[in-house]
Amino acid sequence: MKNDIEREFMQGTIAQHATSTNPLTQLPYSDRQWTRALAAGALVAGAAMLLTGRKRGAMVAVGMGAAAVLIENPNAVKELWRRTPQFISEGHTLLTRLEDVVDNLTEQSQRVQSLLRRRA
Repeated sequence: MKNDIEREFMQGTIAQHATSTNPLTQLPYSDRQWTRALAAGALVAGAAMLLTGRKRGAMVAVGMGAAAVLIENPNAVKELWRRTPQFISEGHTLLTRLEDVVDNLTEQSQRVQSLLRRRA
């Protein structure tokens, strides 16, 4: 039974790789593990460096991890590049709203302070 399941899995995996156009994804599953291991290790190392205050090293490590992930899935880069203007626009909108909230909080704080001064 176990061999049947393994055989079906491998046949499905081979069929999936046969239809892929990326030569890295056509490798057997165990041969692609190095990219995932590299990405995970780089992200963990980057987090550790960031926690210890080594910002430049953290950025380099995270960049290496991201590059390793992108090697495995290059279509993600194309999609990210295509959606970058949308991300920038949404970020700008978010920052504008945040600025309005901070301005309103500042105004309310000044009103409360002036009321407290009158009572004192």
